[in-house]
Amino acid sequence: MVSALLAGAAEADITPPYGLPHGAWRLRTGVSVGRHEPLLAQALVLDDGRRTVALLTCDLLFAGHALARTVRARVHARTGIPPEAVLLNASHNHSAPRLSRGAGLAALDHQSGFEGYEHALPDLLAGTVYAAHYHRRPASVGGGTTRAPGLTVNRVLPEQAVDDTVAVLRVDGDDGRPIAVVTSFACHPILMAGHTLLWNAEFPAPFRAAIAGAHPGVVAMFGQGCAGDVGPWNYWFGNPEALPQTYEHRDRLGKALALRVLDLLPRLSTRPHAPVAGLSHTIALRRRRLPWTRDEILAMESKLAGLPEPRYPEAWPAGLHTMNSAQRFPVLYQKGAVAMYREMLRLADEPMNAELQVLAVGDVAVAANPFELFNGGGRRIRERSPFGTTLVLGYSNDYLGYLPGAEEFDRLPDVSLAEILDQDRYRWAYGISNTPLERGEADRVVDASVEVLHAVRAELAGRGT
Repeated sequence: MVSALLAGAAEADITPPYGLPHGAWRLRTGVSVGRHEPLLAQALVLDDGRRTVALLTCDLLFAGHALARTVRARVHARTGIPPEAVLLNASHNHSAPRLSRGAGLAALDHQSGFEGYEHALPDLLAGTVYAAHYHRRPASVGGGTTRAPGLTVNRVLPEQAVDDTVAVLRVDGDDGRPIAVVTSFACHPILMAGHTLLWNAEFPAPFRAAIAGAHPGVVAMFGQGCAGDVGPWNYWFGNPEALPQTYEHRDRLGKALALRVLDLLPRLSTRPHAPVAGLSHTIALRRRRLPWTRDEILAMESKLAGLPEPRYPEAWPAGLHTMNSAQRFPVLYQKGAVAMYREMLRLADEPMNAELQVLAVGDVAVAANPFELFNGGGRRIRERSPFGTTLVLGYSNDYLGYLPGAEEFDRLPDVSLAEILDQDRYRWAYGISNTPLERGEADRVVDASVEVLHAVRAELAGRGT
């Protein structure tokens, strides 16, 4: 007989200091002057008496390998939860600072000025898990899915549908009221851009506020899904009619998503004796082989270095949008792309090690990977899962770049380096042109993720649950 389930949840403010550069939108020169709302870390701990796992979500752009490793070690020291049973997911918040990415990628330069914040961040994150662990109490869990059509678009291939599934884990206390609601959904948090100098948590902020408004005291957690090719509203690359990037449109999306979850919650049944399990598996993946030589890349880098750049404003003007910024200011984007290609050549013979992780409670699983996996890959993982409800998360425990499927990879023509850098012609291919992995590796990630899900299901079956 499985022991009664215990659960605890907590959250903490992880807003960066003011007066520091934003980083994610590099066409602005202004520093942060305040916050629109706090950036949060939120944790859920589940304990069935034999296994304990922790899910940690945060309003960061990346959760790099070094950060995840440090947080896991500190959580283990304070709670005894094994490092492989701690899952750290970043919402990919583009209104957060640009901290270190994963060890497998090195083309993005490190944002200076955040040394003090980065030093404190692991304790803030680990402390959030500790608080959740400390506040464990008898609980019951259940899960289910719904859909949120019309909120997102395939930003690479807008004529194609996107996976608009919303997967939810509900955790109730013994009083029947929710302790935590965990939601996964795939959508790039780019409703705000360089128009604001305020730190903000993007659309998860109004989403969480709406859930908490309906269920006071709940910790409403947002887990970012496989959003590599998914944007909000009509934000597809090159769309001149994309909605303005404003708090109004940000909040409208967050609230609309919350309504779908609030409609689902009363229909979810929960049970108290749900077993808990967790498993982590690392897979070695093949790096991408570029069609251009090192000499071609270095020559292009030298040419771009000699091109002048305009004087960038403190904040973006109203007409600038993430869907046209590369066309308006191509040199900056071209320099970044060439630096990335140079790094791809340098690392070409090194396998990329990617951690795939699954946490499970009862018939609900969370399957995580460290990529900006395109939404079709996330959908296939969920559809092949042996669990009744599966939350599929990208951006977890590391950050290893975009990962399109073979069908998207094949849409990119074999063209010269100069052509692929033409932002008017090939901006649409962003996410395909800069993937660090070979064609077909997305399928391996999907297959291996499904294998881990089945292994966790087998463990629970072996325990008679």
